Amino acid sequence: MIERKAEIDSLGAAVVLVAYDRPSLLQAKMLHHLTLPYPLLLDAEKKAYAAWGLGRTGLGGAMLSPSLNWRYLKLLLRGERFLGLAPDMFQLGGDFVVDRQGYLRFAHRMRNNGDRADVAILMDQLRDAGK
Repeated sequence: MIERKAEIDSLGAAVVLVAYDRPSLLQAKMLHHLTLPYPLLLDAEKKAYAAWGLGRTGLGGAMLSPSLNWRYLKLLLRGERFLGLAPDMFQLGGDFVVDRQGYLRFAHRMRNNGDRADVAILMDQLRDAGK
């Protein structure tokens, strides 16, 4: 989504990221050498995760998912480094689009740790929500 920031801005949309990790861990692993152009909210108690209906996975979804392994392989081939395991590798995330009136227009709740919404779909949803 960082690569699409100009397009997102042109739609009048906003991106908000939510994470549950400790700030020091986020800085050391995920945000190391990264300029984040979106607000990052910390939810250590995972209240937002529960409110948005984000579940948990088991060992198979956390470590053995083909989509997760494919995603990691593509990152490694691009020269990214492995960041290690998350403190709670069973917590699932999601991607949501809320329109200007506050209505949920799109929800993708992850089924395993490799199950992210496609950026093209998110962009289509953002465009539709702005109409």
